[in-house]
Amino acid sequence: MKKILLAFTFVFLSAALVSNAQTRLSGAEETPGYTLKECIDYALSHNIALRQSELAIENSLNALNQARADRLPSANGQFGLNSNFGRNIDPFSNDIVTSTIATNSMGVGANYILYNGLRIKNTIDRSTLDLEASRMDLAAQKNNISLQIAVAYVNVLSAQDMITVAEKNVEVTRLQLERTEKMVQAGSLPETNIFNLNAQLANNELQLVNSQNQYETAILTLKQAMNLTDNRPFTVSRIDVPNPSIQLYPESAGQVYEAAINYLPEIKASDIREKMAVKNIQIAKSVGLPTVMVNGNWGTAYSTAAKNLVPNGFDTQTVTATTVFQGETVPFTVDFQQPSYDQVGIPYFNQLGNNQNMNLGISMQIPIFNGFNKKYQMQSAKIQQLQSELNTENTLLGIRQNIDQAYINMQNAAKAYSANQVQVDALQRAFEAAEASYNAGASNYVDYNLARTQLDQAQANLVQAKYDYIFRIKILDFYQNKPLEF
Repeated sequence: MKKILLAFTFVFLSAALVSNAQTRLSGAEETPGYTLKECIDYALSHNIALRQSELAIENSLNALNQARADRLPSANGQFGLNSNFGRNIDPFSNDIVTSTIATNSMGVGANYILYNGLRIKNTIDRSTLDLEASRMDLAAQKNNISLQIAVAYVNVLSAQDMITVAEKNVEVTRLQLERTEKMVQAGSLPETNIFNLNAQLANNELQLVNSQNQYETAILTLKQAMNLTDNRPFTVSRIDVPNPSIQLYPESAGQVYEAAINYLPEIKASDIREKMAVKNIQIAKSVGLPTVMVNGNWGTAYSTAAKNLVPNGFDTQTVTATTVFQGETVPFTVDFQQPSYDQVGIPYFNQLGNNQNMNLGISMQIPIFNGFNKKYQMQSAKIQQLQSELNTENTLLGIRQNIDQAYINMQNAAKAYSANQVQVDALQRAFEAAEASYNAGASNYVDYNLARTQLDQAQANLVQAKYDYIFRIKILDFYQNKPLEF
């Protein structure tokens, strides 16, 4: 009686545990769940790496705008104030003076590059390609994140199905326990069968708890992949994924690869960077070509030393001289009238107007020797071109290997699913026969339990094989730009 009491206590506690877990699960499912598209959209809008890549695109766009602005002429103004003390040169008369002179100069200069070996054009082209490559990098990141979310989402669906399998096993064992108890009371079976079924029920309930824990872990993994930090209840929208029909995949691995190289953004990014390497070589060549530039300048100045002479009348000047008349020296005096002037400072704006000067010119700079700068830039650009070609080759090789592996994985998953399906069907019939024999008292519990355990494991394997096969199909679809939908 003591053993029976303990057994019933254990069953009651286990049933309470399962009921609580089922209540939590059903309560969570009442919350509107995220669809796969919503999970992907949330992840794309909250991923930090994507936001960093978006900033990289903005930086590339800024570099492109700067390269385009280099086509415009450059203009600079200058304004200066100076005070000169002591011995100075009058900037207007070039006389040496000993006084304090204040000067003010101003001007505007502009220049425009007519030709520099097409360096500006090639720089603009390279910046345009760099912007496009950055956008392709962002698209590749989005694809990878979407695929990562799809993996986590499928794992959640698989965990949900594993819970369903575990719940069915608990229910079957509980029904068998009730039937056995009645048969024991009727004296058809020994009481030990109840203890064995109680142990089986506890084991099934443990499997249910483990499945629920795996579900919670899968949910956490999905939330972390989405960068979702909200602690509110989170569930996914339940999708009734039908059992896959095993049939030949419509495209071969080679056809999948041909579709991938025309779609995958990482391949486009590699191609673009090859073109960038060609532009780098052209830019390096321009270092040895002449630069033709047209320039113009305007300027004016003011100085406190600049004076105007203003007449203020005449001054009489007496000059004494001698002459010889008939052999005698005769002195005489002559008076001259000379105009008198005062020095008056020239007004500021008058000087600015009078002192204007302007020049226009064209110049050419011809590189003769620049420390082998062109040589080493050319070598560096050619090395970068080889590196970009190898990166493209490596990208294509990696894609081909991934597709080949994905295709083999799909085929293996199809075989595994088919084998598991056959196994489940066979073990289901075997279990039904063992159950009937056990209920009739013709077999012992060991045979019944073995058939039941094998069926439970096969059903779990079938669920995993089902989602594994479906996901392998979706990977191949992904390489062909087909939507990630279930």
